[in-house]
Amino acid sequence: MKSKKGLSGIVTTLIIILLVLVAVGVIWGVVNNLLTKSTGTIATSSKCLDLDIRATKVIQGTTATQYNVTLARKATGDDTEVGAMLVFYSDTTNSPPVEFTDTLSPLETSTQPVEGVIANATYIEVTPFFVDDSGKNNLCPSSSKFEFDL
Repeated sequence: MKSKKGLSGIVTTLIIILLVLVAVGVIWGVVNNLLTKSTGTIATSSKCLDLDIRATKVIQGTTATQYNVTLARKATGDDTEVGAMLVFYSDTTNSPPVEFTDTLSPLETSTQPVEGVIANATYIEVTPFFVDDSGKNNLCPSSSKFEFDL
């Protein structure tokens, strides 16, 4: 009879190589998924780093809860038009986020009447956002605060 000891070594080596290839494929799938998700977060964060939108003036509007808000955007950032979410604060409460109706390009200033929901507001918080390719609003992590007297 012929000895088959040499053949079993080759089969074992091939099985180990196949297992290593499968393991590499599984690990690559996980790493690729993480990198794809992180790329979107990094792109959003990098756009927000250069954005500077601030309230420069807030005066009483035609009703107790309406305010005429002036926002100004600095020259920093790219040419993407950027929107802003506003939250009004009083001594006791705050409003839900309200979208400023205009978008701002670099060095642009805009004044809009905004329904602030609460009366006697004392300061406003401005959070910039931009619209991504899918049409979703991406809020920036930084915001600015502007105190005012009515």
